[in-house]
Amino acid sequence: MARVCGPILGFRGRAGDEWHVVVMVAIAGNEVPPPLTWTFASNSGAAATIEARGVGEAGGYRFFVHPLAIRMMAQAQDIDYGFAGEDAHWRFSVPAATETPAVAYASCNDLSTSAERKQIEDKTALWQQVLERHNDRPFHLLLMGGDQIYADHIWLDVEELRGFDELSRDARINRVSSPALADAIERFYADTYRQRFSQPRIAAALACIPTLMMWDDHDIIDGWGSYSREEQASPVFAAIFAAARRCFALFQLHSDPMAPDWPRLAGSAGFNALIPVGDIAFLVLDLRSERTRKQVMTAASWDAVFAAIDATDGLKHLLVMSSIPVVHADLSLAERALDIVPGRQDLEDDLHDQWTSYEHRIERLRVIRRLLSFADAKGTRVTILSGDVHVAALGVIEWQRPSARWQNAGVINQLTSSGIVHTPPPRIVRNFLEVIARATDPTDRDITARLLEFPGTRLRIIGARNWLSLEFDATFRMWANWHVEGDDTPLTKVVHPCAPAVAGAIASD
Repeated sequence: MARVCGPILGFRGRAGDEWHVVVMVAIAGNEVPPPLTWTFASNSGAAATIEARGVGEAGGYRFFVHPLAIRMMAQAQDIDYGFAGEDAHWRFSVPAATETPAVAYASCNDLSTSAERKQIEDKTALWQQVLERHNDRPFHLLLMGGDQIYADHIWLDVEELRGFDELSRDARINRVSSPALADAIERFYADTYRQRFSQPRIAAALACIPTLMMWDDHDIIDGWGSYSREEQASPVFAAIFAAARRCFALFQLHSDPMAPDWPRLAGSAGFNALIPVGDIAFLVLDLRSERTRKQVMTAASWDAVFAAIDATDGLKHLLVMSSIPVVHADLSLAERALDIVPGRQDLEDDLHDQWTSYEHRIERLRVIRRLLSFADAKGTRVTILSGDVHVAALGVIEWQRPSARWQNAGVINQLTSSGIVHTPPPRIVRNFLEVIARATDPTDRDITARLLEFPGTRLRIIGARNWLSLEFDATFRMWANWHVEGDDTPLTKVVHPCAPAVAGAIASD
């Protein structure tokens, strides 16, 4: 089999006591992958056989998935799998039927520039940490929160686009595309994914931990959604987005974007999904498909998102994957200053990208209020998982209105982890962020948002590469551990579940 990428495990959710996973492979040429065989590692019974199903083509590669539905047992089970006629085998873990899955979270899985690549000797050192921790105590899920690739070098690698980013705005808007250019762009994205996901440590993790991934701007181009409406609608940008979207769906969601079996929400134009897993659920937000300078998602998509979570019942915890932090150091004054300067500045798209951008503040407030109202109505603890900013941070949103029903419902923690490969910003930038991060954001008359000092430190900004692990105990407390490069001991935050309100009680966190 001429396999060029994979196997990559994709999580499809839990249905009753069945754990649903797909195994994706990408093939060069006209072959069809051999059947996949799998068995419980704890016994020597006959192996089950799963035939490959084609899900699409991109960049000269053909993509196939093998869907697995595994019965969950009273104890956690290891699953061994491989392909008929091949010696290589891989293993992943399925939690016990009554167990809450152990989760790893990572974002920013590459470096932006060739200069950064030269500075870092061991680019995937933190992936080795993930693998070592997984081999010791298996993760059941790997969440990847955006920038799984960095496609910024498209302007150099696609010959037909060299110099395009240096053209005037009008010239970029009026540049025509062609089928040949569209094919070249699609090959670029497919090859970028193939190269990134075939790095040995990354490939090993993707083959042994089922993934939930969602894209961010660098999976398209830097700042996608924060360009002018005319630029994003231009022929070349449209070709870029179409190719990036197709390759994102195939490599990250393991799904045909035209007829996806990814569990996207009805009524949503993007790839938003709600994936319940027993007593917890993952709300996976697509903050790129509909993004413009004026909006992050359309009102219809937000309505679909909140209709989905409002229909849940009995969840202990909702984990919201928001690639961009909802709570972060407020740089909106710098954003307004750059808007005054003629032309497009280097940092302008990064500032427009933030949830705290003045263009997105009203939409941000609506989202915060809907999440707080959901938590209060359902007694479900809400936590936001974010990446993007190349630092670790711990944020909190607090509703000053005490809940008559639930303790902790009015507090949303945000866990920011970035990046597992990308380097932190320069020290002078980190020091500046640390200073402005001390301010409390008066989000609304009865809501505040702020960054907290990490427990045991005096720091709100951790300027080192990092990744996050999430583990639940028997009482549904969530132990969030930031694994920081160079530190032997993780930074830990414990998030308590909601509990029935008691008069005079103080929130646990």
